[in-house]
Amino acid sequence: MKKLLIILVIGMILAGCSKDEDSTSKANDETEEVKETEEESTDMKTTEESETETEAEEIPGLGDLEIKLHGKAIIDEDKIIVEGESNLLPGSRLFSNGISDDGFASATFIDGAEVMDDGSFSFEFSGVGKSTTVKLKVVNNREETIEQYGEFLENATGPQVYLTDTHGVFEVKVEFHIDVMEEMPYTIPIEIPEWNEKPDNYGEPEVWMEAEVDSDHRYLYFHGTSNLMEGAQVGGNLMHESGIIVPFSFGHTRVNPDGTFEFRVPYTTLRQGMYMPIRYQPDRNTWEDVIAVYGEQGENLKGDLIEQDGDSQYAELIVKLDVPDFEPPEDVGLTVEEEEVKIQMPDDLLFDFDDSELKPEAKNTLEDVIKDLQKLDADTTIEINGHTDNVGQPDYNMELSEKRANAVWDYLKKNGNVSGLDVEVAGYGETEPIASNEDKEGQDRNRRVEIVINPKKGN
Repeated sequence: MKKLLIILVIGMILAGCSKDEDSTSKANDETEEVKETEEESTDMKTTEESETETEAEEIPGLGDLEIKLHGKAIIDEDKIIVEGESNLLPGSRLFSNGISDDGFASATFIDGAEVMDDGSFSFEFSGVGKSTTVKLKVVNNREETIEQYGEFLENATGPQVYLTDTHGVFEVKVEFHIDVMEEMPYTIPIEIPEWNEKPDNYGEPEVWMEAEVDSDHRYLYFHGTSNLMEGAQVGGNLMHESGIIVPFSFGHTRVNPDGTFEFRVPYTTLRQGMYMPIRYQPDRNTWEDVIAVYGEQGENLKGDLIEQDGDSQYAELIVKLDVPDFEPPEDVGLTVEEEEVKIQMPDDLLFDFDDSELKPEAKNTLEDVIKDLQKLDADTTIEINGHTDNVGQPDYNMELSEKRANAVWDYLKKNGNVSGLDVEVAGYGETEPIASNEDKEGQDRNRRVEIVINPKKGN
C-alpha cells in the first residue's frame, strides 16, 4: 500500500512538470508572435514614413529662392476661381486685389490665400461686372518666409520678382485681365513670364522707345521696347489729329524688368490722323530708383524723344494709328480687327424707338456710309447686322433687329452703287452685345446696326 502511494505521488509530480513545460512553451510562442507583430508594425510604420518622405521629396523646389507662380483663372458669370501652383514655402500667404479698366479699385478682389503643403493655392471671387486686372502678390509677414526670402524679399529671384516704389524693397506677383465681354465660362492661363535680355544701355538717361499697335473691336494694344528702367510709368491718352483727346481712351503701365512694356486702351471709334503719345513723365513717377536715374523733374533725361514742359522734361514717343480710308459720320463708330472693319451706327440715328422704319434724317448718315462702301473693290464681302439691348423679349428683339438690318440694306442698294458687293443681312437681337447691359450707356451702344467689311471666319 505504501509502495502504491509513492507511485501515485511521483506520477502527479511528473504530470505537473509536463503541464508547466506546455504552458511555458505556449507563452514563449505567444511572446514570439507578439514580437513578430511588433516588428511588422515597426517595419510598416517605417515604410509609411519613408513613402511620406519620398512624396515630400517629389515636390520639387519648395522654398527655392527662384520663385515660381502659375496656374489658371476660371471665369464664369457668378464666380471666378483661381487654381494656382507654386514652389513657395508651405504656409506662405498671397494677397489679391483688382483694378477695373476705368481705374477704380474693386472690393470684389480683396482677399488672401495660404499656400498648401504641396505649394498649391486658390482664390474664389464673386462675379464681376467690369473688365478688371487682378493682381496676386506674396505677403511676406511670417517668420519662416522672412528668414527664407528676406524681410523685403531681397533674397528672392526669378522673372516674377519686381522692383517697388521703395529702394531695396521688392514684390513677387502675377497679374491677369478679366474681359467681361468674353463668352463665359472661359479660362485664363497664369504663366511665368520670359523676359528678354536687357538693352546694353538699359537705365541710361539717354532714353529711347519703340512701339507697335494692333487692335480688336474694343481695345488698342500697344507693345513697346525701351531702355527705360524697370518701374518707370509710361502711357497716354488717345488723341485726334487736331490734338484734342479722345474721351475715356487712355492707358498706362510700368516698364518690365527687360525694358519692355504693354498696355491696352479702350476705344469706340477710329478716325484718320489719330495718334497715341506714349510718355514717360516725371510727375507720374515717384519711385525712388527711377527718380535717382532721371531726376525729379526729368532734368537728367537726354535724347531725341525729350520734350520741355516749363521747368520739367519728359520723354514722348508718337505712335500713329493705321486707320482705314473711311470717313463715317461723327456719331458713327469705326473699329478694326486685322482686316475686318466694323461701321457701327447707333439705332437712334436711324430709327425711332421700337420701330424698323428709317427716320427721314437717317439718310444723312447712310449717304456718308454709301460713300465709304463705294470705295470697296467689287466682290468685297460685307455683312449688315442688326443688334438690340436685352430689354424686352428675346424673340421680339431678334425680329426687330432683322427688320432694321433689312431696312438699312434696302436703302443702300436703292441709293448707292453697291450692287457689286457680296452682302449678307442678319439680325442677332440681344445675343452679341459690345457693352454691358447693366447701365443705360451700355444699352445705348448695344442698340445698333453694324456693317462688317471683310468679316472674319466664324462671325
